[in-house]
Amino acid sequence: MRSKENYSGFISTAFILTLGVLATFQVYLWREPVRIRQDEAQDEQSAIEAGAVVFTENCSTCHGVEGEGGVGPALNVRDFLEAVPDELVFSLTRTGVPGTLMPAWGQVFGGPLTDEQVRQVTAFMRAWEPDAPEMVEKPAAPDPVRGAAIFSQTCFVCHGAEGKGTDRAPALNDPQRLSTLEDTWYRNTIARGRPAKGMPTWGTVLSPADINDLVALIGVWRRGGTVAPDIPVSSLILNALFALREFDIPDALFYLEAARAAAPGDQGNEIQAIITLIEENHLFDAQSLLISFLPPEEMGRAVFDTNCAACHGTDGTGGLGPNLHGNGFIQSKLDEELVGFLLAGRRGTAMGGFEGILGEEEFRNLILLMRTWQE
Repeated sequence: MRSKENYSGFISTAFILTLGVLATFQVYLWREPVRIRQDEAQDEQSAIEAGAVVFTENCSTCHGVEGEGGVGPALNVRDFLEAVPDELVFSLTRTGVPGTLMPAWGQVFGGPLTDEQVRQVTAFMRAWEPDAPEMVEKPAAPDPVRGAAIFSQTCFVCHGAEGKGTDRAPALNDPQRLSTLEDTWYRNTIARGRPAKGMPTWGTVLSPADINDLVALIGVWRRGGTVAPDIPVSSLILNALFALREFDIPDALFYLEAARAAAPGDQGNEIQAIITLIEENHLFDAQSLLISFLPPEEMGRAVFDTNCAACHGTDGTGGLGPNLHGNGFIQSKLDEELVGFLLAGRRGTAMGGFEGILGEEEFRNLILLMRTWQE
């Protein structure tokens, strides 16, 4: 009869090996989360570094090299980063913000960036959050000169030039009347209006800073002083020309009177001659004189200041948009081609079209100005 085989040694070995495998697996399970976190941290750091490059090349012109703001709002501030989740940053970067200078950057919406690049920019911005500074508002001091400019373009319609009153609204420039009410009353009245008396609610149109500037102007009037609005003569002439073309004679005369008061020497007499032509109903002759009143380049400068300076800089040397001095694109195009470009704009950028905004003569003067920058 055969003796029974002894498997105890194999069983012991198998048991020990099993324990070893289980122990190894436990060690793996214990270390795996650490490895995953390390890999995620490495991936995140790579995304941040790539996002820094994309941000510098595409976003820093408007938002500042460190996100401190410029043409566009500051992004490297604690309040913004704590309030806005990554999903919203990603979405707004892809689609842009309608009604602002922020264009769509995502390729799906006509921009230059892939979704991966947009994610990298989002990661780069999120890395600011731990050390992001608090936003500190630095309100500008109320300025009666700015207030006079706002008044002369907004409030004069009812309250008259220099606040002297009309048949539609009472005079404001009356020291005795002004002394009976404090600045707070005027600030609230401008913001909230007086609907029962026909006074609109200007707080939905003017910013708090604009209203403070108006109140500062009222303060000067209360003391019996005067303030001349700081509006370039060229801008007033352009406004008068537009009003005249629309057969808006009262506004045309208002702008011309303001231009006459601000114009130096003989220019004031020339403007008075145009005013006389309008009063005598020689509108075509008045319009012809207005068109030739200032050099085309100066008229182009007024158009540029109003429509282009925010992006291309006050002197045309660049900002959000490129430098227009010595610009190869401008130099390579005929005037008609530049007009077509200005009409259509450039898709996927902040450069919108000006169709329906600028007239033929304004285009011509603007292009003449830009041609002088190519010499």
